[in-house]
Amino acid sequence: MFYITKEEVINSINKLRMFHTETNTIEAKSAKNGFPKKCYDTISSFSNRYGGIIIFGLNENDNFKTEGVYDIYDLQKQISALCNDSMEPKIHPYFLTVEFEYKKILAVKINEIPQNKKPCYYKPKGMFKGSYIRVGDRDDVMTDYELYSLQSYNDNISEDLRVIKRASITDLKEEDLKQYVKMIKENKPNFSKNDFKKILKMSGIIDVCGKKIYPTLAGMMLFGEYPQEYFPQLFIACCVIPGKNLGDRGILGQRFDDNKRIEGTIEQMLHGTLSFIRKNMKTRVIINPKTGIRQDVNEYPMEALREAIANALIHRDYSVQTEGAYIQVYMYDDRIEILSPGCLYGTNKIEELGTTKMLQIRNKTILKILEESNTLVENRHTGIPTMKRELKKLGLPEPEFIEERNCFKVIFKNNINNNSSCSHVSEQVGEQVGEQVGEQVSEQVSEQVGEQVGEQVSEQVSKISTYKQIKYHRQKIIEYCREPRSSKEIREYLGIKSRSYISVNIIKPLLNSNLIEYTNKKSINASNQKYISK
Repeated sequence: MFYITKEEVINSINKLRMFHTETNTIEAKSAKNGFPKKCYDTISSFSNRYGGIIIFGLNENDNFKTEGVYDIYDLQKQISALCNDSMEPKIHPYFLTVEFEYKKILAVKINEIPQNKKPCYYKPKGMFKGSYIRVGDRDDVMTDYELYSLQSYNDNISEDLRVIKRASITDLKEEDLKQYVKMIKENKPNFSKNDFKKILKMSGIIDVCGKKIYPTLAGMMLFGEYPQEYFPQLFIACCVIPGKNLGDRGILGQRFDDNKRIEGTIEQMLHGTLSFIRKNMKTRVIINPKTGIRQDVNEYPMEALREAIANALIHRDYSVQTEGAYIQVYMYDDRIEILSPGCLYGTNKIEELGTTKMLQIRNKTILKILEESNTLVENRHTGIPTMKRELKKLGLPEPEFIEERNCFKVIFKNNINNNSSCSHVSEQVGEQVGEQVGEQVSEQVSEQVGEQVGEQVSEQVSKISTYKQIKYHRQKIIEYCREPRSSKEIREYLGIKSRSYISVNIIKPLLNSNLIEYTNKKSINASNQKYISK
């Protein structure tokens, strides 16, 4: 809406007073004693993002009390001159005088300008110091990255076609390239008349500079032998946090229950990240009361996670401004967060995600090659509907999408707080432990589910070891190893026969967390090896 209504102004004032703060689209300014010294920053920020309303005649320091303005006519004249003479590009404000609480106030509507005309900046300060963006109730100077993003969009720069002159075509996997070219020739007859290197160049996988052939960023990230040789930070950092906030520590003092750096091509990083999540994901144990058959249901739907991580890899910003930033996947007790470098591209908006509106694509070459290869991308614009559908099947909330100034975040929440009647167990632990530890936990787990499914299923439930049980075992071993203990002694102390369970779930995590150490550090695989608490 380009114009402004009285109802819109009054609703905005009520919102300011209700929340005791300005918002990302509403600004209040006192103008009782003359034209405010500074409002160009708000005009710039509203023009660059979402648009907004500036209400002159309210005292923001007194819960937005109505003061009125010094002179309606002169105030409009001053604002018009500022927008016309001092802003680049020129801004066209919309005015509305409103009599409110027996005083006259002036509302000014500033609309977001077209993407290809951004940034709007205050000319006396110049583009780099006079371009602003709205962040909550603040007008912040735009960062170099934000300005570069606007410029690269306006100049139609394809970052994934950037030539890597430090590399050569031999850094790409020859067999994968041959398979791709074969597929292209079958599906695109016009390509078949071109030779191998010509097809690679036309596809954006390589480029020719003089007499030398170089891979593009798209080629390296899709076909590279080891892309991180040239882009060390283009990886995925996966962490399992023992709590609900970054920095929380577990009962053993550990900051991470698991963490891993996932490297490789886009496809390899996708599969590696999904494997990490699957390994650390809990499951809900559901038992049919009629048949007694147990069914393990994942904490999160893997198909939804696959779409979110693929989107992060495909649509992240690969520009020189962000190539030093990596994708982050954090698994908390109550949610998974996926953060990818770069904000939404071009004119794309949060509210348009998952709708039928055609979105603009940042990395067109990467997406095109993946679509042609039929590997990670099947159908465009179905990723977010797929996430929502799969989450709904498990009774989970829809994904949350948050655009921050330099990254994009997707959040999947679990229903851990709403499913206390279900036993949450580690999928990995359940597979490893099996019958070996059944007797140790049968009474604990049977008590949790006995009322729901009856005594007839307690035998199956007794085979499941909860994650809390593992933490309890680790804590006991820290105390037990105040004196040197062998693996056999640890097994006998816990009453568990399985060597793999003790090694994978007790000894190795405690060693990795520096809570115990080898007594024989020169030969860690010695038959008489023992462990002692630090």
